[in-house]
Amino acid sequence: MNKETTFYKDLQKAEGLDLRDNRGKRHNLAFILLGVIIGLLRKRDGNLSSIHRSMVNTHKKLCTHLNVEIERAVSRAQLPRILCKVSLVKFEELLFEHFVIELDKEEKQWFAGDGKELRGSIEKGSKRGEALVQLVRHEDGAVLGQSRYDGKKESEKPCLRNLVEAQNAQTQKITADALHLYPAMTKLIEQAKGVFMIGLKGNQAELLEDMLWHTNNNEPLASHDTLDKGHGRLEQRYYSYFDVSKEYFDKRWDTTNFRSLFRVVRQRTFLKTGDHSEETAYYISNACLPKPIESSEEYFDAIRNHWSVEVNNHVRDVSLNEDNFRTKKTCYQDDGWFTYPRH
Repeated sequence: MNKETTFYKDLQKAEGLDLRDNRGKRHNLAFILLGVIIGLLRKRDGNLSSIHRSMVNTHKKLCTHLNVEIERAVSRAQLPRILCKVSLVKFEELLFEHFVIELDKEEKQWFAGDGKELRGSIEKGSKRGEALVQLVRHEDGAVLGQSRYDGKKESEKPCLRNLVEAQNAQTQKITADALHLYPAMTKLIEQAKGVFMIGLKGNQAELLEDMLWHTNNNEPLASHDTLDKGHGRLEQRYYSYFDVSKEYFDKRWDTTNFRSLFRVVRQRTFLKTGDHSEETAYYISNACLPKPIESSEEYFDAIRNHWSVEVNNHVRDVSLNEDNFRTKKTCYQDDGWFTYPRH
């Protein structure tokens, strides 16, 4: 509980966190925010009512641990009114300071990098809005770091690359979508002795054509298949690993050191209708697998676990109904920005 108590003290003394008018303040903001965090850690992140129930259920124990006297938890009606008066930028800084992931260069961890457009920020007549980019650990969905960019002016590519560098994650194992397969990203990770596994699609047409030729003319060195049933469908995946270290690559990839290619064939059968679909995906990596049979399954699992970022985005979109929120106004601060949602 020492970590939580320290977090509580920092919440109490954090300047610029509480945006409420000093007149008529009745509720302890630090105590409320700590209750919200505990609710999230208890996996009550489906909706605000679930988080509030957690706050009510843990209220007495939390008061005892913190040695404070607060008669009752804040009401469900008052909770969103208080939360909208919190500086999200300052709160985010405190969260990452206290819930930081320790990186070990020797024992690398898998992180998925991806972006999500905040559709509620798209202005009428525009096609793009603000976007959030995260680095999420495969193992438990913990967020290593996040950044934002304006989709009307900026791109996800440099945003994720800068985030990887800022978090020193280039020494780790990174999975990313095909958008991020370009020399500046792969060079950053390769030179730091990290590992990347990035989707390969038509945006790198020549490279894709060469890798398709390789898979058509060479046998895989390792393979694996899985069968899953859920969400009304049967899904079978066939994984294959190819060593491409001796293939010729264009000069622009000289600093990348491609060594491995992974192919995934996904076959889906929808149980109610009997409809069938199939797709094939490719991932390229600088990973060296001296013992393909023994070590390839880690990389097959990493491909599957890349969806951890998509799960985070699904929670934001569907469970929290974020895409239906609309921005009333955007407040810019010296160290970032945050928005007030229109209810």
